[in-house]
Amino acid sequence: MVGNGPGAAEGALRERLEALLAELGVASASLTVADHAAGLGTVTGVLPDRVLDLAVTESGRRRLRAELRGRRWAEERGIGVPEVLAAADDGRWLLSRRLHPAPSGGPRWTEAAVDAAVRIAPLPAPPGAPWQPPGGRGLSRVRGTVTDAGRLLRAGVRLGELRAVRAAAAQLPLSEVTHGDLCAPNAVLDVERGLVVLEWTGVRAAPRHRDLLTLWATTPDEEDRAEIAEVVLERTAGWEEPDVGLLWHAVALEQLVERVTGSGRAEGPDVAAARARLAEARGRAVDLGSPVSS
Repeated sequence: MVGNGPGAAEGALRERLEALLAELGVASASLTVADHAAGLGTVTGVLPDRVLDLAVTESGRRRLRAELRGRRWAEERGIGVPEVLAAADDGRWLLSRRLHPAPSGGPRWTEAAVDAAVRIAPLPAPPGAPWQPPGGRGLSRVRGTVTDAGRLLRAGVRLGELRAVRAAAAQLPLSEVTHGDLCAPNAVLDVERGLVVLEWTGVRAAPRHRDLLTLWATTPDEEDRAEIAEVVLERTAGWEEPDVGLLWHAVALEQLVERVTGSGRAEGPDVAAARARLAEARGRAVDLGSPVSS
């Protein structure tokens, strides 16, 4: 009889990861397993010095191919990425060196994270397609969440504002490259390598300052956030201000929607913090002449 409980499923995943590690000549005595099949299409085996990602769905395979695409492109731009130790040509598995993060935040972290965003920005994006979660995320999932309008309204999200900002932001020129999710938790200081940027599956063309504004919206410390905002303003010409103000508004809305609906990553600002960022972003949008009023 084949077991079908949670323990049996986890045991089967562990066996698959151990078998692959054995083929790669890597000992698996200290292996821990994380099952991300439902959202990411992968399972992850974590060792003291390495991380193995194994695709268990076609979406997961495309995700790992997109991750490799992004990492290789970023390395050419001098951006720190997780070191690839081995990878399947077809994208079914990826073995990386494990990072050992130091505390983030502070001037050193902020300067390095901003520098990474600036290095990512110049076009062109890498050849090939980015990966997106099957159900989308953030503003792209709003149609599925407006049925619970009360939750959004209580969090300070006005649905008319949300629709208008989303529609207008979707028309902005795609004039830079975006990492796809350059949030603060994806910019980590490794004790040996300095800043390393994680999660390279979503690299694509995007409106100007998308990464800097995502970094601003997700950075916990007020002084760090103010420094990032200053960089955005310094790098924005007068004729660009309305577009940047609109995107500032859109990114802050996206972060709050993700917090309220649970459609984003677990890490990040809580609802109260995301609500405060939205209030600030509305003010920035007005100051910069955004074409969409709040």
